[in-house]
Amino acid sequence: MLNKTQEEITVKWKSMDTEHPLVSIKCLAFNQEKYIAQTLDGFLMQETDFPFEVIVHDDASTDKTADILREYEKKYPLIVKPVYQTENQYSKRDGSLTRASNAPLKGKYVATCEGDDYWTNPHKLQMQADFLESHDDYFAIGHNVRIVDDNGNAMTQDNPIWRKWFDTYTNMEDRDYSIHDLEEGIMFGQTCTRMYRNIVQKMDADLEKKYFAMDYTNGDVLISLLCFCKGKVRCSSLVAADHRKSIINDSWTAKTFKKNMTRRDILSLLEQEDFANSFGIYPDFTDQQYRHVRRSFLHFKQSKSWSDFSIFIGNLRIIRHKIKFFKRLLRLVK
Repeated sequence: MLNKTQEEITVKWKSMDTEHPLVSIKCLAFNQEKYIAQTLDGFLMQETDFPFEVIVHDDASTDKTADILREYEKKYPLIVKPVYQTENQYSKRDGSLTRASNAPLKGKYVATCEGDDYWTNPHKLQMQADFLESHDDYFAIGHNVRIVDDNGNAMTQDNPIWRKWFDTYTNMEDRDYSIHDLEEGIMFGQTCTRMYRNIVQKMDADLEKKYFAMDYTNGDVLISLLCFCKGKVRCSSLVAADHRKSIINDSWTAKTFKKNMTRRDILSLLEQEDFANSFGIYPDFTDQQYRHVRRSFLHFKQSKSWSDFSIFIGNLRIIRHKIKFFKRLLRLVK
């Protein structure tokens, strides 16, 4: 646990109105007793002149994650405000997790970080909040990360789970990013790097319905898409966090490692296209991603894994707008 008192953290705050913090830190945690203390310490080492809150959503962990959270809550009651679930919300697949984790966020801005990642720069929150405060036309900002393994050691490109994330997360430039970058699979930084305006407290009913109905789209992609649709997005080359890639815990990487994700990718693309079209912008932004799906089809053919291919085709029966999908796919196979 961080060797710092609550008074030392708040000493430079210009206001002690913790009911109206400038920034809410949103953290999702599940069975991360090995990492959660390091994650919390990264939050609490932040040096700011404004109040911030730490909202950790424990999704009914079965290990000691909740016990560790209670220790921090006791030591930092004005800052650390966990949500303890008794029933796992993620497994419901109905938007319950997103609703439950968004509901307590009171800040003007939301900074996100998963329970196995951690911040390494004590000025991260201040720098990002200052940028958004002075640039009303920007909706969000991100930055670079270092990719580490389970033990916090920096990964190199020869690591078997390194894959695509070098360009996606660790090669960010000092520039504006847009939905066109998302076409190439590039978001505005990894989840643990982002700060965005708190749209969840002001989302209209129709948008909220569409947002929570997106069951197949990865959360990183979903929030990227939402931010790109809402306004300008900036990214920094600053490395201010470590993003953990693991295949032994409950992370997304672990759950999808060496798994055939093609069917889910297609369902996600259809969701994303409908969501983007609801804003009346970039109706063809998924073209590049459809090309990625085409490559997946070719991979099936090359690997002779026709059993997987047959299962995938069989599952297409539940996909709406199949004609639309295959027309798009055939148009790109040229």
